[in-house]
Amino acid sequence: MKRIFLNSIFVLTTFWLFSCERTIDVKLDQGETLLAVDGWITDENKQQSIRLSTTAPYFQNGKPPAVTDAIVTLSDSDGNTEQLTHAGNGIYNINQIEGIVGNTYKLQIRWQGETYEAQTEITPNVPQIDSIVVKKEKRPNIPASKGEGYFLFYNGPENEGVGDNFRVKVYRNDSLMNRPDNIIIAEDQFVDGNYLSNLELNNGDPFRVGDKLKVEVLSITRDAFNFYNELILQTQNGGLFANPPSNVRTNILNINSKGKKAVGFFGGASVISMSGKVEGDGQVIK
Repeated sequence: MKRIFLNSIFVLTTFWLFSCERTIDVKLDQGETLLAVDGWITDENKQQSIRLSTTAPYFQNGKPPAVTDAIVTLSDSDGNTEQLTHAGNGIYNINQIEGIVGNTYKLQIRWQGETYEAQTEITPNVPQIDSIVVKKEKRPNIPASKGEGYFLFYNGPENEGVGDNFRVKVYRNDSLMNRPDNIIIAEDQFVDGNYLSNLELNNGDPFRVGDKLKVEVLSITRDAFNFYNELILQTQNGGLFANPPSNVRTNILNINSKGKKAVGFFGGASVISMSGKVEGDGQVIK
């Protein structure tokens, strides 16, 4: 299994050149404001939603501005169509359409005179998690608590059939560990049908005794895998003074080829999860 960790993303917003005589404030042009989409539909029995915002200028601190006045419609391959309800802060809830393995879905967003569309599907073959093993280790290269803590290791089979793609999510105390270097994606090109053991899930972020944990494995489309993979390449662009990263690919397309572009991704996934609480070294969660 190919495991990829995203390096931390550093954005240079303002920089100053110092000399012994004067300070120069270098002003950078701000890019065009674009629609940003973050949305998934899964086969989980829970409230699901699409988040809409706009891209924020490099100089702006805080969260990107929410889009609250869009018309968002979702349809599926079973012939169902639903206009999503805005629940506030750019969150549009899915209330009727269900995520079903094998179904395809089409998202349409009408906003500021533009119409955007995206399509995805929920693929089968999400692997079973046999166990999560908790190990206490000390890693001096990790600043937090001198690197000592508990690390999680995944064990389970990979289903036969080349072409499966996955994302692994790890939660600590109900919060998704979602820094760029926490994100794990995987493909089965070289391990199809093999048993996977001792795959580390929280490199650099040790747990503590008493922490709640949850591990989710999502079976994602190849488009979603490529989206994350391209994001990895952009964040490994040679450091702060490398060429500015270009926009990562997106499946959010403006039906008017000359209209404003959008960023982000709309995806579908089948999900399996395992939960527990960290109790000590050598613990096995099943």
